[in-house]
Parts: sequence; C-alpha cells; structure tokens
Amino acid sequence: MSVSKGPGPSKRSRPAKRLPINPSLENLRKQARRIAKGDPSLTLQQAQHRLAKEYGSANWAELARVVEAMAPTVAPERTSTDKQPLPAAANRNDLATVRSILDSGNFTQLDLDVALARSVLRFNERKEIAELLIAHGADPDGQYGGNYGPIVFVTGECLDPDGLQFLLDAGADVTFKPIDTKYGGQCPMSYALGSYMRDHHDRKHRMIDILLKHDAFMPPEVTPEMLAIHRGDAAALSKRIDADPSLVRKHFETIPYGNMNLDNTTLLHAAVEFGEIDCVDLLLARGAPINTRAKPVEDDKGQSLGTQTPIFHCVATCLAAGVPTLEHLLKRKEVDVNLRATFRATGEAISTPITPLEWAKRSREQESMSWRRASDREIELLERAMDS
Repeated sequence: MSVSKGPGPSKRSRPAKRLPINPSLENLRKQARRIAKGDPSLTLQQAQHRLAKEYGSANWAELARVVEAMAPTVAPERTSTDKQPLPAAANRNDLATVRSILDSGNFTQLDLDVALARSVLRFNERKEIAELLIAHGADPDGQYGGNYGPIVFVTGECLDPDGLQFLLDAGADVTFKPIDTKYGGQCPMSYALGSYMRDHHDRKHRMIDILLKHDAFMPPEVTPEMLAIHRGDAAALSKRIDADPSLVRKHFETIPYGNMNLDNTTLLHAAVEFGEIDCVDLLLARGAPINTRAKPVEDDKGQSLGTQTPIFHCVATCLAAGVPTLEHLLKRKEVDVNLRATFRATGEAISTPITPLEWAKRSREQESMSWRRASDREIELLERAMDS
C-alpha cells in the first residue's frame, strides 16, 4: 500500500471515526454522499475528503487503499499489513527506522495501528516504539486488518498483560460484546481464555485480572467455576463447590476454549486441559472421578465422539504445562491408561477408540500439526505407566 510522502513530520491525532471490521468502500461512498447532501456547499469530492480525514486517512485515495488492505482476502499473505515498512520496523524493534518513517509522513492510519499491534505483542521489548506510535496518532482501539479485529486481541492471543495494560491506559475499550472476525465471534476475554499460550499461567491469570478490573465483557458460557479454573483460583472453585456439590461430577454441555473438545465433559477435564494443577487436586479431593468419561457428542458428520477421560487432555498438546500435568496425574495409581476413547482435537476427529499412548504416538504423524505433537517425555511416561 504505497502512499505519497506527506508534508514533513507527521503527528496525527486519533481518527474521529473508526472503520468497522471488514469495511465496505461502497458504504463509505454512501456516507460521503450523505455529507454532501447535508451540506450543499460541499462537492462530493470534498465530502469524500472530509470523511477520509475523519477516518484518519490523508485523502479519499488513501482511505480506499486502507479498506482494500483490511479485506479478509488479504489476510493469508498479510502483504498489506505486517509487511508495510512501519509495521515491519516495529516488529523487528527497529526504533530508528520507526522514527524515520514517522518523520517522513509516509504511512497510513492502518500502518500506525498495525505497527502498534506488533509493538504490544512483545511490549516490554518494544515499549518505546509503542509510546512513539501513540504519540503520532495510533489508535489503541484500531484494527489489525484482514478481518482479525481490534488490536487489543493481539495481547490476548499471545498473553501480553503489559501490552494490554498499555492499550487500556491509552484509552482502549474491552467492554464490547463479541464481534464477528476471521475466528468467529470474539471479545477481549475470549481471546485471553482461548490463547494457545495458555500454559503461561502467570501471564494468563494477570490478563484475566486486568480484563475483569476494566469491566471486560464475559462470555455467558463461561460459568464462575470455569473462570475459577482459568484463573487457577482453587479457593474460588472450592467456594463454588461448597455452594453446589453436584458441580464435581456434573457434565457441562459446553466448556469453551479447549484444544481438545470439552463439550459434555467435567470440570476435571477442563482443569487438566488448562494445566491448572491446584484445581485438579481440589476436584480430586472433593470426589471427582479421575477416570470419568466425557459423554459422547454427535458432530456435524453424524459421528459420535467424546468418551475421553481427563488424562487425554494433557497429551499431545505441545504445551509446557502438559508434561507436568501428565506427571502429576500418573502419580495416582488409579489413573487407567488402558482406557480407549474417541474425541475431537483441534483439526482432527478421532473416531476409532485409542489409548492415551496411541494418541501420543499418532500425533507424531501429523506433520501439519507440529504444534500438537507429543514429546518424547510424554511417550516415555505413558509407556512406563502401561508397563507398570
């Protein structure tokens, strides 16, 4: 997205208006026509220019290029966002180049916002760049482009609580309800709870605490006991069980955010899935059956899947929390590692019953799923348990 060089150093104010997810140029044309109709002193071109400025663009042509760059079709290549000079410089923590580009004025509002997204992704390394971008008009509520949604989602996806706090201090909003994105309906809390870096427990817990403090929207399917597990708060979970002892053995129709499907599973399945060992121990102490099976769920292809026990949820996750959780469970001799189960993992349905060890070995065959491959340590632990 090349943009003509602006007139000298360019410090912009934040845009008065924000583009929606997946914006429509035709809709913007209609907005400009309404402005021209409401003010007969303006030509259509002047109305378009005014509207472009309100959306943070230098002119109508730049706004059109920004809208094109934000289309979902550009997301796989990311050529119109990440690879632009300003976001690329921010991503490699190149402060000198960021300063030079900002002084030249050769950037769009989208470039500013995507660069801010890259800087809050690893905020403590790129703090100075993030502060500079905000000073030049980057919008803390801006978008990433390509139908990815607001840049606040970046901090949840990769669990950067310091980056989140920076955006909030700069005025970002986290109270909005789920919006339609490339990954379905999402809100800031759903990104934090569903992060694929969930095994960084301290960061995840801080993210949740910060979001709660700032009145972030809580997805209604996340019950208080589920939230207690996500926060690693065994004391809060214990209070919930005191109030309703049936929670220990209850099968929940929906437990979101698992890499392995958690529908019709128990809180123990969830605590193992998220590697929250204190919550695992509490549930077991309160009578949760360690070998309880998920209830089968019929998928969209008519397959009946889901008879896994909790131990399956810490196998082949490629998460740092997986091995410690597996080791912890296997210390309990009552864990049955010979049980076979069907289930749905991310990207794959296991319709033929297999054991945890067979699942670990099978994961090695999935070249396209390298992030979900079982480690040598997992296989060693399961083989030893099978032999004992």
